[in-house]
Amino acid sequence: MTRQLVLGMLIVATTIACGGSSAAAPTPPPAQASITLTVSPNPATSTVCSPACVATNGNAYQFRAAGTLTIQETGGISVNIDSIVSGSLTYTAADVTQRSGTSRVAAKGSLLFPLAFLYGLDGNPNASRSVVFPIVVSFTDDRGIHGTAAVQWAAN
Repeated sequence: MTRQLVLGMLIVATTIACGGSSAAAPTPPPAQASITLTVSPNPATSTVCSPACVATNGNAYQFRAAGTLTIQETGGISVNIDSIVSGSLTYTAADVTQRSGTSRVAAKGSLLFPLAFLYGLDGNPNASRSVVFPIVVSFTDDRGIHGTAAVQWAAN
């Protein structure tokens, strides 16, 4: 082979070997967790308590709504649920663990939390069966970042 032919083949081989890669650049890790909340059914059909439903605090109520709060982590970092709050009702991390088996939501995972709210004080003739409950979930992700997410749950 001639020297020019060998040199030309080397240039072609080098160009092919050093060509661009089809592999995508690695995705950077997420900065923090992201929580999405869903309540089902929404709206919930409440039931009339007859006789009145009595809460653990001793108060009697006219209506009861039940459903499920789904807490889904969508950002790619696991979280620990610190609390779930609706009005004056607060569920601690221990309460979440007791009701759901854990208070931890894996990265890209979800946790189901059963809801059962009593409302409309017994004896109040103006108590409405239609109500909207604000629900706020506080959490801490595996990087130590605190966050909250909120959803509204309607009952009628």
